[in-house]
Amino acid sequence: MKIALVHRRYSTNGGTERYLVGFSRFLTGAGHDVSVLCNEVAAELRNEPGIRFVHLPMWRPAKALSLAWSVRRVLSRERFDAVLGLGRHTGHHVYRAGGGSHLDYLRRRANSWRWWLSPGDWLDVFLDRAAVVGARVCIANSELGARGLREDYGASTVEVVYNGVDLERFRPDHAARASLRSEMGVVGPVAVFVGNDFVRKGLDVALAALPSDWALWVVGTGKPPPAPARVRFFGAQANPERFLQAADVLVLPTHYDPFANVCLEALACGVPVLTTRANGASEIVPEPWMIADDIPTLRAAFARINPSLGAACRAAAESFPQSRSFQRALELLVEASR
Repeated sequence: MKIALVHRRYSTNGGTERYLVGFSRFLTGAGHDVSVLCNEVAAELRNEPGIRFVHLPMWRPAKALSLAWSVRRVLSRERFDAVLGLGRHTGHHVYRAGGGSHLDYLRRRANSWRWWLSPGDWLDVFLDRAAVVGARVCIANSELGARGLREDYGASTVEVVYNGVDLERFRPDHAARASLRSEMGVVGPVAVFVGNDFVRKGLDVALAALPSDWALWVVGTGKPPPAPARVRFFGAQANPERFLQAADVLVLPTHYDPFANVCLEALACGVPVLTTRANGASEIVPEPWMIADDIPTLRAAFARINPSLGAACRAAAESFPQSRSFQRALELLVEASR
């Protein structure tokens, strides 16, 4: 099949981006003709074998609108057997709504009443609704995400396909754990926070709940808040598995995440996950106490972290191999394109 995958950026920095890279490789490995329509390609990925990149022009200040226009323009002049969209635009057969309903996100975020005054947010909701309504099938990566698409936009055909994980890349590695901890000079327990939006992902909550004898490694982009010396900021990392393997727990008290990939990646590394009900990944954690919706509950959860949890965490992740998730997405894409 001649398949087009559409998203703004082709890189490994971000959950949707890593999904796009992984799915494109899965498709080429299965013998499909793959074109990636995007505005930006990471330098280290520009020579991906079997993948043709089609540039989508995008202009400031109307980046979202110009990107949607560019997508329509390319799809009008090129014929594809199937089109999978991963961003807010139309013209696709299947829309993978990895971000869930933008309206649901706005409803949940801090000081949510202010969004009524934001033209940019109204535009995002308009584009989001158009993407959902225009698709023959929507893929949600959790029941949380699917519920938002149905209730906010009236999506009639929504299939929940949980994210998958690369079980070889993300796995327990005791040698790597010892090496990084030695390099960092760490001897006590370490929590890791991974995310590119510190406010939405709840870094402030993680800092408030962090026990005094724990260190915290923050991986991702954002403006670092004031923090004690035991909290270290590492920026974006191409190999987040190194930090996950060396940590004792992933803490992600997010305010809204349809499914934070890093939670599944941590579980695959045998690392417990502490997160909230506002994260669709909470639907797959192996213990109910790992879901902590406030600071006191999160503090109490830290006290329950111990090495014996590793096997259960790895076992939970093994139920979600990446190949199974990609295969189901391909099946839906084929069905929707007929």
